[in-house]
Amino acid sequence: MKILVLNPNSSVKVTEAISASIAPLRAVTAHTIVCDRLPKAPIGIETDEDVLFVAPMVVEAIVSSDADAFVVACFSDPGVVASRAAINRPVIGIAEAAYYAALQLAPRFGVVSLGTSSVARHASHIERLGLTARLAADRSVNMSVAEANDLNLAGPSVALTAKVMAETDGAGVVILGCAGMGGHRPLLQQELGVPVVDPVQAAVAAAINALDLNYFAKG
Repeated sequence: MKILVLNPNSSVKVTEAISASIAPLRAVTAHTIVCDRLPKAPIGIETDEDVLFVAPMVVEAIVSSDADAFVVACFSDPGVVASRAAINRPVIGIAEAAYYAALQLAPRFGVVSLGTSSVARHASHIERLGLTARLAADRSVNMSVAEANDLNLAGPSVALTAKVMAETDGAGVVILGCAGMGGHRPLLQQELGVPVVDPVQAAVAAAINALDLNYFAKG
């Protein structure tokens, strides 16, 4: 079966980073995993306006696709709820998947975010999911999507932010709060001392599981 991992921005580099992060999952599943982007979307989704702009584009791309399951690879989960209402196939948002994965690893989680507007959006989403009590901290690195995707540029800030959450805020697990941050996980996982969740990996794993267990099978 086929899983479409949709990057709702237009960045080729971020799409490539997303594809690279799920290599371990490709290696152990029989399903085909395809990564794509929205060429007419912003280069990065960083504001509330960006989220609103791409949401209908996400729904259109999903509804018109022949894939068996979908991952929306933006940490604001744009268009996820509407897409689920439009089709009877798994649609997984990476933020929601990351939160649920983190809850299985520790009592409280921390989120490394791009900027202050991202922190506010995450707080609203976490509240809607009823998970506010499990949030230890959401701290910003004050970077664009492109900057956060640059391991050399963003590495020190991401590492320091994650360390503060683990050592000071009481986060027993750290979530990378952007689809393009997955490349930071291997080093952080090695050095931080707590689990580090790449949201794209968490969402793709959930999509694989949904297909393997026939959650959306008819009859």
